[in-house]
Amino acid sequence: MTAISDLIQRDGLVVVCGSGGVGKTSVSAALGVLAATQTQKRVLVLTVDPAKRLANALGLSALGNTEVQITPELFKNSKTKLRGTLAAAMIDTKASWDELIIRHAPDEATRNTVLQNSLYKNLTERFVHSHDYIAVERLYQAHASGAYDLIIVDTPPSRNALTILDAPKRMQDFFSSRLLKLLTPSSQWQLLALAAKPFYEIADRLLGKGLLRDVAEFFTLFRTMETGFVERARNVEQLLHDSKTSFVVVTTLEDAPLSEAEFLSIALKERNFTTSFAIANRVIPKELKSGALLKQAEVLKQLRNDAEFTSELAGTLTSSETQIDANLLSQTMATIANYAQATTQIIEHQTALLDRVAAFANNFTSAPMLETDIADIDGLIALGESLNIG
Repeated sequence: MTAISDLIQRDGLVVVCGSGGVGKTSVSAALGVLAATQTQKRVLVLTVDPAKRLANALGLSALGNTEVQITPELFKNSKTKLRGTLAAAMIDTKASWDELIIRHAPDEATRNTVLQNSLYKNLTERFVHSHDYIAVERLYQAHASGAYDLIIVDTPPSRNALTILDAPKRMQDFFSSRLLKLLTPSSQWQLLALAAKPFYEIADRLLGKGLLRDVAEFFTLFRTMETGFVERARNVEQLLHDSKTSFVVVTTLEDAPLSEAEFLSIALKERNFTTSFAIANRVIPKELKSGALLKQAEVLKQLRNDAEFTSELAGTLTSSETQIDANLLSQTMATIANYAQATTQIIEHQTALLDRVAAFANNFTSAPMLETDIADIDGLIALGESLNIG
């Protein structure tokens, strides 16, 4: 059975997937910290939309499109130190698209015209599939730079992750589609356009001045970059299917996220991606998974019914500054006992759901439920270590 340590030692790209709210971004960051502290690799964590607290945990005031190195000083008060290097960045759709156009434009005039085109601005800022393609393009760019030995990518929620993984193929299909040919003016089309001038005037009034012309201009110029885009898309697709690329599916042990994880795992296998790991996040800690919890609850029940004992205990806890009421103490003991019983029921339910994880994942591990949100580097270190042990 593969362990997380094997994964970070072996692979060059780890793609983290799962439904929303299961802790993918925290897991991605924790894997990055684990890799940079357990190996000498140069590690990059690419995230889609990190919470501010996670950026703070990495010692950053904010994350942007440019990769930022995490300084060793962040670990100076931690038991674990950096052995490799660690960097982080957030995928900025607009900035990444601009860089892509600058790279593939055949000349400066084409580049400037595309960047100023209103349709281009709308596509890159508002359309979801625009983000899909640029996410895989961004990870490929980082990989091709040779600056990193391991890149960990945090993807959008579940089924949206599939649209990202399908984006390179969609880009290739787009350039070979009839739609692009229809939208790209030929000399014959231009003659027809002259005859359709009254139609353009009506369209300008209804849709906004110059919209149709912007559409025609954008796709005409975009097609001049076909060779570069198609070649890049093929390279991205090849990277995603590389033997040193793995997919990690994160879930919590609840029915809805787990169903999404099952769906995602099946879909990845159908696309011939290597699904190396499933991670069950926020699992009841192992220390509570024994019959001892129920035994303690039973002891508390018996003790709270012993009025003499609770009265004596209340007297022992009472100080000159604090008065402990015996009835209140008895109620508190009852609450703890009820909590222990409820926790035991959750443990039984989670144990059954772990069997479902094992059914769709060849390798899986778990991460314990944390008392608080991760807010510092020690929290990420602890989460990473629990993944490696679990």
